[in-house]
Amino acid sequence: MIWAISFSCAEAAQVRLYLEKGSLTLPSVKISGTEYLSLVSLADAVGKPLERLQARGSYRIPLGRSPLTLVIGSPKIRVGQAVVMLSVPPRRFDGKAVIPLELLPIALSARYGEDRVHWDAEARVARIAQQAYSLRLLRFRTYTDHTRVVLEGSRPHDFILREDGASGRVVLDVKQGIVSPSIRSSQVSDGLVASFEARQVGHDTRITIHSAGGRGLWSKIFAIGGPNRIVIDLFPRGEQARQLRQAESVTKTTPGRAEQPKSLVRGVEPTDPSGGSFPEQIVKTVVIDPGHGGRDPGAIGQSGVKEKDIVLKIGLTLQQLIEENLGMKVIMTRTEDVFVPLESRTMIANQHRADFFISLHVNAAPESRAVGVETYFLSREPSDRGARASAVRENTVLNLEGVGQNAQRGLKTVLWDLTQTFYVRESSELAELLLNELGKSLKMDNRGVKSAPFFVLIGAAMPSVLVEVAFITNAQEEQKLEQETYRQQVAEALLAGIARFKTRYEKRVGLMPMSSSENSRRQSAFSSQKRREGESLVLTSDR
Repeated sequence: MIWAISFSCAEAAQVRLYLEKGSLTLPSVKISGTEYLSLVSLADAVGKPLERLQARGSYRIPLGRSPLTLVIGSPKIRVGQAVVMLSVPPRRFDGKAVIPLELLPIALSARYGEDRVHWDAEARVARIAQQAYSLRLLRFRTYTDHTRVVLEGSRPHDFILREDGASGRVVLDVKQGIVSPSIRSSQVSDGLVASFEARQVGHDTRITIHSAGGRGLWSKIFAIGGPNRIVIDLFPRGEQARQLRQAESVTKTTPGRAEQPKSLVRGVEPTDPSGGSFPEQIVKTVVIDPGHGGRDPGAIGQSGVKEKDIVLKIGLTLQQLIEENLGMKVIMTRTEDVFVPLESRTMIANQHRADFFISLHVNAAPESRAVGVETYFLSREPSDRGARASAVRENTVLNLEGVGQNAQRGLKTVLWDLTQTFYVRESSELAELLLNELGKSLKMDNRGVKSAPFFVLIGAAMPSVLVEVAFITNAQEEQKLEQETYRQQVAEALLAGIARFKTRYEKRVGLMPMSSSENSRRQSAFSSQKRREGESLVLTSDR
């Protein structure tokens, strides 16, 4: 009642939570268009006590191996070893700590397991299942000659696919599959598929796909891992003749298991899950961060060339190359000469759920003879004396932001503690690929991959690197940086490194072609890695 009264000056609402035993109604409030819950209600929802930490405004809710830690005013929430960036930070309202509603399903997933939680954001209802949902996502994609159905699960499943030519239905039975409520019966209406139904049949899940106008469908099915998916390609019956010239017959009822790709048309290889007919991408969005800008010129060369101008030109060229050659979405932290605070740069990347973050810089040194390229990823301590000097130079912009030295040290500690280290391996790998391409294309000294506590990389919930493409304090390299052809070469080298990283990562998770032996090897390694790294992958990679 006190809670309801305290929210009387705002728009009151509520969230319903259905647990294994009973239910809870959690009062909420909308403030400036954002819905909030009290932190006490969040603790009630997960059935754990709320702990106030020593640091001011800091709270903790113990969730077993994934405790939830937050600070009022900071959008960075730590869940176990993972960091989640919220769209708005927790705040105080009427003297109480409140959190944005988007944190509720994250906390529930950490408490009960993602595969047991169903969150209906529109209805504002959360349900906790007694058993884990093993089938959690169903999506359709329409192509010119067929429709692709992708069913994503938490583990491999046995399955049987049946075609009913007379009724125009295709029925998929997934053995021991528990379907999430998020997979609802729905209209597709893409000209080939009219609708589908998903329901639990005993211990199995049955998905029935209805063709448009009752026309006959024929299908190919295969299974891939990382994540586990059952993929069905649906074609109109008229298209079957072309394929059958390469095949003996169509199997009407065929069992399968989600371990190796397999086709239901004998003699026809399954459409590769990463080939031309499967344009699905894991790595979709990159943030390019041209360093410095506005009142922060960065390093300045002997002839007056400013770092901020050079890296902006390289960044804009790189943006165009990525969009034209890789089809990825490119987010720029700045596209003109403006000042952007360091922390805002990674916040932009987190808000856009970017897949990786590249901060572009040119180097500087007291000795004008210093030359070459180097790349960095984030670490608490610098890898060498040169890395320390680079970090100190790049971090001096904090003085322009009004952050004093004592506050800087405190801020570094807090931010590092709130930064998950899951992406260290990927960041170092990206740094190495970019460096190799730069060194090879530009014929410059390769100064190596290094690590240092760059503030601009702190807080990024994704692989993130900083690139120093040349020394502006060296007269020859400064002259090169002024040349458009040289900057184009730099951008093309970075593009090549990005493409290699994208290909390597997507191959690792099963979206690029590979031999069966390589596929088995990679899936085994990736599965082992995921088991070691735990639930944090789920909490930080949903982009």
